[in-house]
Parts: sequence; structure tokens; C-alpha cells
Amino acid sequence: MSNSRDMAKRISAFAGLPLLSSLAPFLLLPYIARVGGEGTWNALAVGQAVGSLAAILVGLGWTLSGPARVAGTSDPELRRRLYAISLMTRLVAFSLCLPVLAGIAALYGGAGNFWVTFLMAGAQAAAGLSPAWYCIATGEPGKIARYDVLPRIISTVACIPVLLATGLIILYPAAILAGGLLGTFFFTRRYSKRHDYAQLHALPVLKEIWALRAASGTTMAAAAYSATPVLVVAAAALPSGLSVFVSAEKLFRIGLMAVGALGSSLQGWVAEIDGDHLKRRKFSLLSHTVLGLAGLAGFTLLGPWVTQLLFGQPLAADGATCFWFGLAFLFVSINTSTGSHWLVPAGRIRAVFWSTVAGAAIGLPAMLFLSTFMQGAGGALGLAIGEFVVCAVQCVALVYFSRSIRRNAAAPAARRESAKSESDS
Repeated sequence: MSNSRDMAKRISAFAGLPLLSSLAPFLLLPYIARVGGEGTWNALAVGQAVGSLAAILVGLGWTLSGPARVAGTSDPELRRRLYAISLMTRLVAFSLCLPVLAGIAALYGGAGNFWVTFLMAGAQAAAGLSPAWYCIATGEPGKIARYDVLPRIISTVACIPVLLATGLIILYPAAILAGGLLGTFFFTRRYSKRHDYAQLHALPVLKEIWALRAASGTTMAAAAYSATPVLVVAAAALPSGLSVFVSAEKLFRIGLMAVGALGSSLQGWVAEIDGDHLKRRKFSLLSHTVLGLAGLAGFTLLGPWVTQLLFGQPLAADGATCFWFGLAFLFVSINTSTGSHWLVPAGRIRAVFWSTVAGAAIGLPAMLFLSTFMQGAGGALGLAIGEFVVCAVQCVALVYFSRSIRRNAAAPAARRESAKSESDS
């Protein structure tokens, strides 16, 4: 019973806090949807989509491989060094992304919406600098609250009266960007030491970035179809179809926060030195499956009504679009567990990489083709097809590598039994 309560507290802390942080930018969306109009609504959506893709690039796979590396050691010096390496590599990636984001904003932003698009993209990209993954790995949810949740919420809430008084939509992405950067700055200042960054000049940092290519490539391949549906649909659908798709996609993003938060809350726990790894991984898969089924039901039954309530009737999503997004949500939730909690800890990162490549290779063309004829519903169906492919490939990999995965998961328990026997003798 005590273990169940401890797990419930862990999930609520590690899932709830990042969820609150990610939900903060959505506080003003109902107002923006009604005041900004279709052009601004689509420009913000494009900025968010491009920025989400950039955030994955900026993160360089640390959210995938970092928690296991940090949770696998109890040396505080080594843990801080890993954070220092991650920060320097991610800052380089963020700096390189900014000019690219500006070019995309100029291309997609439309007349008068360049700065709205660019700042929204920059704000989303800055999420890749967040220290949240490190706090999850070290088991310190309080730091997520102080340095990730509160700065975003405070900056967003602070801009509300000015935004309402002036109607300047540009304040919305600017506030999100400021909150994210300030949170990372104050965390680094408080919990890093100067010698943690020793010898982290240009060449060693570039070598570290190269060493991260497997994890980074895996997360980028996943982002190809999870962060770019808006861009793909924008290229094929009519503006009205895009607007409806964007409304459903907003709900999808909120749902993915729950998936990511649950996955993060269990990631460090699954990889801890002590514990029954196989039992924990089974619990993870069951939890993610239940969450995915709940999301499918929620999208199907409530999606059209919720989008109408939040964004108004002209931008409300239809039932078909919501259903296909719900199905995609189910597949994303399942492959979050099979990838991050099963294959990655077992050293099968290549299997995760090729599953995401397969999903992108099939999902992206499907989104482009189907949205031409089915508008928003077609884009959502294409996304669901891509996520199903990821699930299928990862499940095949689990079956293929089942013996080695079970052996890897059982190894810590065997070592503990051996140590216990030696101490008893």
C-alpha cells in the first residue's frame, strides 16, 4: 500500500508540474482565437509547429537518454557535469536554430505576422533548454515547480492585462519566451558550479553533440510527424480546413503533455539502480495504454464541443478530425512506453530510431495526400497512420529482442540477490 501511495505521489508530482508548465501558454488561446482572426491564429500555429520541431533539435535527445544517464549514478559531481554538458550543447543548437526560424517565419508568417510567428517559434524552441528533464532524473519535482512552472505561469499571467488593454498579440509569445529563458537561467545559476563547465569550449562541445547523434536522431525522426502536421496540412489544405485542423491539434498538444509528463515521471524510476525493472516496465506499458484509451474516448466524445467552447464555432473541429487525433493519441501513448521505458534502457535505441523513421516515411506523405481531399480530417488520419507504424515497428522489436530485454531488466534483481547471499554467508 505504501509503495502504491509513493508511486501515486511520484506520478502526480512529475506529471502534474510539467503539465502545468506546458498548459500556461494556453491560458490566452480562447481570447486570441476570437480577437486575432484566422490569419493570426494560423500564424501562431505555424510558429508553434516550427518551434516544437526546433525544441526537439535543441534538446539533442537529452530528454531520451539523459534521465537514464543521470539516474544511473549517485555522484553529485558527475550529475552536475552531465547537466553542464547538456546545457552547453543545447545552447549551441538553440543559437543555430534562431536564423532558420526567422527564415521560416518570413515564409509562412504572412503579411504583418512575421514577429508573431518568429517569437512563437522561438518560445517553443526555448523549451528545449528547460532543466525539467534533469530534475526528473534526480527526483526533485520541487525544482520543476520553481524553475519551469512558475516562471512560465508568472510571465503569461503578467502579460494578460497589457494584452487585453492593447490587443497586441505579439505580447503572448514574447511572455512565453521570457518565462522559459529566465527559468533556465536561474536554475543554472543556483545549481551549477563554475568548475562543472571546465574545458567545455567549442571543440569538446561539438564532440559531445556528435556523440548525441543517435538519441538526437531518434527524437528528431519522431518530431518529423509529431511536430509538423500543421505545416504539412498548411501546404495542402484550404485556409478554412487548416483553421479547423489547428483547433483539434491544440487539444492534441494538451493531451500529449499528459503523455510526456507520465512518461517522464516513470522514466527515471524505470532506470533506477535498485528495483524490479521488468515489473516497472510492465506497469509503465499498462499505464500508458490506459491513458491512451482515455484520450481516444475524450477526443471522440468531447473534442468538437470543447473546441467550439474554447475557440468559437467558426474554428471548431469536426467529429472525424477529433476521432483520428484521438487514435493518434492512443498510439503515441503506447509507443512512449515501448520506446523510452523498454527499448532505450535495454540499449535498443536503433530500434526506436528506425520505428520513428518508418512512421515519418509513411505518415508525412499520408498527411499531405489525405489532407488534399479530406482537409483537416485527412491530416489527422495521416498522423494516426504514422503513429500506428511506429507502434507496430516497436512492438515487433520488443518481440525480437524480448530475451535480451528481459535479461537486462532482471539483472539488477539478480545482483541484489547475489549480494544478499554473500552477506548472509
